[in-house]
Amino acid sequence: MPDFDEEAFQNDSQGCAGIRMKMKEQLFAITSELKGLTQTEMRHTLGKPDRQELASRNQKYFVYFIDPSAECSQDTTQQEPLTMYVRFSAVDRSVEISFKNY
Repeated sequence: MPDFDEEAFQNDSQGCAGIRMKMKEQLFAITSELKGLTQTEMRHTLGKPDRQELASRNQKYFVYFIDPSAECSQDTTQQEPLTMYVRFSAVDRSVEISFKNY
């Protein structure tokens, strides 16, 4: 994806290094391009999710921390860090991408 450093995003697990925070605007800009990707394609683009959640009807969520998560041992850790949720349908396609505070 143009203008998006996939490697930098992937290397900032849990958002601890603060790189993902700096990439927020770029991430917002590519959300439409991320829709329709399979779980494998999403892992290739954004890396291993920080968390996975199962939902009803064989749906799954990948959760990526944008702000540092509670797992980080920094003083900059926020009480409710911004996260990106990617919802996959039962047919393994990303159908929704949302941002919320965890």
